[in-house]
Amino acid sequence: MERREFLIGSAFAAGAVSAASRDWLIGNSRKELGYEGGTAFVSMSDVEQVRALGEEFERMSHTFGSQKIRRYMVDYLRHEVGPLLKRTRTEKVGRELLHVAAEFTAAAGYMAVDCNDLNLAERYYIQALRLADAADSRRYGAQVMATHMGHLALYAEHPREAVQLAEAARSGTRQKTEPLAAAVTWVVEARGYARMGDTLACQRALSQAERYFCRSNPSEAPRYLRYFQQAYLSDAFAHCFRDLNQPHKASEFARLALRDLPSTHTRRRAINTGILAHACLANNEPEEAAAHGLEVVRLASSLRSPRARNRIATLHAGFLPHQKAPGVAVFLKRADALLQQGSVQAV
Repeated sequence: MERREFLIGSAFAAGAVSAASRDWLIGNSRKELGYEGGTAFVSMSDVEQVRALGEEFERMSHTFGSQKIRRYMVDYLRHEVGPLLKRTRTEKVGRELLHVAAEFTAAAGYMAVDCNDLNLAERYYIQALRLADAADSRRYGAQVMATHMGHLALYAEHPREAVQLAEAARSGTRQKTEPLAAAVTWVVEARGYARMGDTLACQRALSQAERYFCRSNPSEAPRYLRYFQQAYLSDAFAHCFRDLNQPHKASEFARLALRDLPSTHTRRRAINTGILAHACLANNEPEEAAAHGLEVVRLASSLRSPRARNRIATLHAGFLPHQKAPGVAVFLKRADALLQQGSVQAV
């Protein structure tokens, strides 16, 4: 199945994201930070428990993929986080509760993306944006718009929408943007321009991303931004140069990303190794590409991640013209065996 046909089936609606981002820019919170909901009170320890479990779910998703983990996270969101929002709380606790509920909901959306359920991811992200607005957290709302909604738009082949979301995130904070947060928005904008084939606009955005990243101190940034370290900046550069058909630069930055990525980030390592394989194919080096492809298969075999396996399906299609090369034949055989374990589509 072609990428466009697959994404039509995913039922992502860019208009729904646009409407949600417009409402966020206007800034119309609908929840009270303090809330009277009966005799059961929410404490700060309740909030910290939700935050800790959310971080653990995300850690497991990076290492093992989201397909199995997602059901437990959604169950906790429905049966634990949801009821907390209906309990009595002070304004201080309410602010933290709504913020952590927004983070938890956005993480559930990211897992839906990993499982190729873009329509569900969109609904989670819209709810996360509303919760961030209710928490009066413009900065986290900007993170939801740029990182989550922006990357969803890219994955669903709406690069112009991704650029617009990144721009809106920067303009909508109504306060001085933290350098690392600004870097994240410029990364999403760069990837949107790369997907559209606009080399100059992409390079300008990448320069801005690098400039703001160099001005930042991740250890002093908000907790939800600390994931964005050098490996993730290199990852963004690698994706941009891949989409701009500049394989040498794509390979260079994919190697930098792999150098800095933790070994536990199995899914991200598989994705960047796939970029290396793609770059080698573009340089007509099928045997070296096959070696990288086999590493992608090895990494993906430990993941329950339809998104990671989709990358293998895409690589598989790219290798077919070189299938007589010995290394390529081995890759195709092992990739076929892995892909037969689950239904995936080339994207």
